[in-house]
Amino acid sequence: MRAMRIPTSALLLVLAGACAHAPASTESATTPATAETPAAKAPVAELPFMEPPGKPMPGWRLVKRGDLLFSEGKHAEAVAAWQQAMKEGNTRDNTAYSAACALAVLGRKQEALEQLSRAAEWGFRNVSWMQQDENLASLRTEPGFTALVARIPTLPPKDAAANEELRKLFEADQADRSPPPATKEAWKVVSARDEQRRVRVKELLAAGALEDGADFLAAGFIFQHGRTPEDFAMAREMGAEAARRGNSGGLWLAAAAWDRWLMNAGQPQRFGTQYQGDMQTREMKLYPVDPKVTDEERALWGFPPLAEIPTRLR
Repeated sequence: MRAMRIPTSALLLVLAGACAHAPASTESATTPATAETPAAKAPVAELPFMEPPGKPMPGWRLVKRGDLLFSEGKHAEAVAAWQQAMKEGNTRDNTAYSAACALAVLGRKQEALEQLSRAAEWGFRNVSWMQQDENLASLRTEPGFTALVARIPTLPPKDAAANEELRKLFEADQADRSPPPATKEAWKVVSARDEQRRVRVKELLAAGALEDGADFLAAGFIFQHGRTPEDFAMAREMGAEAARRGNSGGLWLAAAAWDRWLMNAGQPQRFGTQYQGDMQTREMKLYPVDPKVTDEERALWGFPPLAEIPTRLR
């Protein structure tokens, strides 16, 4: 597909009219309690309404159902939901990874290893997370687990950004969050690197260097980890462009960036992707959701009814 040149200034004009059991940076837009997040200070311009730029992946409702069941400790039921989603054509690596986690907790080790292998086949590459994920603790002494840890780094990137420099920028963005920094000081170091990455991505955008959906998705995640309304608006547009070009992750990112823009503007979110840390309970609490947004609209973006979105993440 022809490279798309999107001037940074044009993207910024939109401001005038941005699983707890799976890697957090690519599947969750939660805000850690220790993160350096900006507080809403002055009123900001509204972010224009956006129609869904794509369709959710098949079986997405079952995936969300499985996520909810897992959070409630109903691991066997969660596995059944995720397995049915995969039968219906859901090929997200996180769906298979989630199933592996639940199966490992249930002691069904061989099935768990099979699902981990499937996750790797579908693009899962975060070995460091896999090695520290407590849900997989029962598998760590299994030869199959050890073999998979060794094999994943040798696999080619799946749906990686076509632009090599952008791919490396995205990999660095993810590495800085696997695991997330544990202290405020560490977050400051990561924030400085985030800023450098955003500056370079803006230069690549201005040069028309982004070509496919994976390129725009990678750019979107880098902007999603920004600090300003402009950053989150850019992330939404990048996610939307990724979805328009056929990348299923772009739909989720566009919604999450929209929610993050609203949260940082002191407004209720639309879809329920954003959580904030409770300093007393050490839990992640769901940021307020706009009651005017209907469950039907959320479904068009691949999100479950509001009643099924966990209010807390442990």
